[in-house]
Amino acid sequence: MWGRGLISIRNGLVVSRCRMSAVAGSSAEIDDFLHTISSATTHSSVKKVAVLETAPEFFKWLEQNPVKSVENFINAARLSINVKSEDQGKVFSRINKIATSVLPSFYGNLGPTEIVEMLRFALQINTKSQISSDIQKLFLEKNFKAVDLRDVPFPTLVMLIRYSDSSVDQKVLDTIADSLLSRIEKELGNAADLLTILAGEGVQRSKWFYNEAFIKAAEKLVPVMGLPEKCALLKHMSIHRQRNRQLLGAIVHSISTSNQCLSIPQIVSVVSACASLTYYPPKIAKKISDDLIKNSNVLDNWNDIIVITDSFVRMRMGDQNSWKLLVRWATENVKQANVVQLSRFVSGLARVGEPSGKPLAKVLRPLLAKERALKQTAWLNTVYSLAYFQELDESLADSVLNKSFVDQVMSSTMEVHDRLRKAMTLMLISSAARVDMQGKYHGPTVNKETFASYGITFDAKTIRNARQLKYSSNPVECDGIFLKSLFKIAPQDTHCGLPNVEECGAFVDAYVMPDEKSELLVNTSQWGTNKPRPLFFYGWMQTKQNVSNMTSEDNILGQEQLGLRLIRAQGYNPVVVYKSEFDYCSSDIEKIFICSVIILVNKKPSYVMLVFL
Repeated sequence: MWGRGLISIRNGLVVSRCRMSAVAGSSAEIDDFLHTISSATTHSSVKKVAVLETAPEFFKWLEQNPVKSVENFINAARLSINVKSEDQGKVFSRINKIATSVLPSFYGNLGPTEIVEMLRFALQINTKSQISSDIQKLFLEKNFKAVDLRDVPFPTLVMLIRYSDSSVDQKVLDTIADSLLSRIEKELGNAADLLTILAGEGVQRSKWFYNEAFIKAAEKLVPVMGLPEKCALLKHMSIHRQRNRQLLGAIVHSISTSNQCLSIPQIVSVVSACASLTYYPPKIAKKISDDLIKNSNVLDNWNDIIVITDSFVRMRMGDQNSWKLLVRWATENVKQANVVQLSRFVSGLARVGEPSGKPLAKVLRPLLAKERALKQTAWLNTVYSLAYFQELDESLADSVLNKSFVDQVMSSTMEVHDRLRKAMTLMLISSAARVDMQGKYHGPTVNKETFASYGITFDAKTIRNARQLKYSSNPVECDGIFLKSLFKIAPQDTHCGLPNVEECGAFVDAYVMPDEKSELLVNTSQWGTNKPRPLFFYGWMQTKQNVSNMTSEDNILGQEQLGLRLIRAQGYNPVVVYKSEFDYCSSDIEKIFICSVIILVNKKPSYVMLVFL
C-alpha cells in the first residue's frame, strides 16, 4: 500500500520521494529505512512542491498535462504513485491505458535511459501490467548489455531492482543487476539505497551477498549507518540466510560497540537474527544483555519475551542478570500468558538449564491438565521441561509414556537423529518419573528395548548418532583435547569403557574406574559388578556463554543437567570435564596431567602419577 510522499519539480520534471508501508511479513526496520527515503532532503534546484492526493486532483492535472511523450508518461507515473491508497486503483488503471496507447509509437527511437526509466515506473505501478511486459520485450529486442546502461542514473537502477519481482524477465533483471554491481563501489553512497536494493524480490539475495564489490560497498557504509539501518541490514541477512562473515562481522561489531541503547524492538530483531545466523560473539551478547536491562521498564508483551527467550536459548546465553529479568517479568505477568506462550517460555528455560523457572513450571502444570492443544513434539518438550524442574505428575508422565503417544511421536519423523533425540527425551522423562515421584508413579515407562521397532537398537551405530547429537557432528574438542589426553592415561582397549546411552537417557562419553586408595586405574576386565565412573565432557557448544564460572554444572545445558541428576540417582558418581579446564595448557603433557587430576577423586592440581594395574 502506497502512502503519500514528497513531490518536487526538478528541471521541469516531477520527482517523487515516496515511501511504502510494510507489506505483510516486513520488519519494522524496513519501515524505518523506507521512512528515511521519504524524509530525504531535495536538491537545491527544486522550484516548487506539488502534491496530488486524490484521484480527482490527479485526473484534473492529467487533463491540463496530457501524456504525449515518454517524458510526459514518466512525470504522470511519478505523480500517480503518491495518490492516496484508496484512489490508486483508478489512477493506475488510467495510467496503464494511456501508456498502452501512447508509448508504443516512441519505442523505435528510445535509448536505454528512457526505456529503463519507463520500466522502473511501470514496475512500481504494476509489475504484471501489459505496458510493463511490452517495455521488457523492447529491452530484450534492443539486446542491451550491462555496459549500455552506464548512463542510466544509479538511483533509477536501484529503484527498478526494488520494484522487481518474480514476474519480471530474468534476463532483464540480470542485465540491470550486473550494471548496478559494476558501479556499486563508486556510486552506492547511502544506506537507503543499500536497503532498497535488498528489498527487491526479483533478484536472488545471493547475487548481492556473494559479490565482492557489493560486500565492500556495504561494509564501507556500516560505520556511518544509523542503528536502525544496521539492525535492518542484519535482519535482511537473517531472513534470507546470508551469512557472509565479512559483512556480518562488521555489522555485529558496529552494533556491539555503539553507545546508543538498543530499543526493545531492536533487541528482538538483533537477537533473533544472531540466533538464526548462529553468529553471536561475546560482545554482541553483552550488548544485548546490557541494553535489555536498561529497557526492563518498557518490556510489555509476551511475544517479545518469547522471541528473546527462544533466541537466548539458541545462543546458549548464560548471563544470569538477563535470565533473572526475563523470569521476573514472566512471573509478574503470568496471568496475561496463554498456555502456549507459557509452555514455550518454560520449555526454553528447561532447554538452556535455568533453574529459576521452577515456580513458573509449577504454575504451568495445572494449566496443562485443562488444555492439551499443543502438537506432539511441543507437548513432549513441555513435559520434558516439567521433568527438568521436578514438577512431573503421574498424569503428565503417562501422557507421553503411553504406547500410543510413543508410537505417534516416534513415527512423526523418519530422520534417524531426530528419532534418537525423541527416544532419549522419553527415556529422561521415564527415569525422572520414577526418581522424582519416589516410587509413587505406576504408569507406563520406556527403556532401550521400547525403541527397537523404530530402528534404534543402541548398538555402535546408535551410539555414534547419539555422539553426533551432542557434538553437532563436530567432536573436535572432545576428540582432540579430552579423549586424546584420556587415552594416554586410560588406554581404550584395557582401562576405558566405550561411550554409551544409559537407561536414564544420558549420553556418557567414556567410563573409568579409579582406585582411590592406590591412585591406580583399574583394568576393565576387573570391574566386575562395581560401578565405574561415567565421564562427561562439555565443550564450547555444550555450555552456556557469557558466564563467570565456566566449570560450574549450572552452566551446562538443561538436558545435560537432567542427565547428570538422573545418572547420580542410578548410583553412579560421574566425572564432569570442561573444555575450559584445558584452556591454559601449553602442551599435551599438561593436558594429560589435568585430565588425570580431574579423574582422581578429591585431588588438587598437583603432580599425580597413574600406574596401570
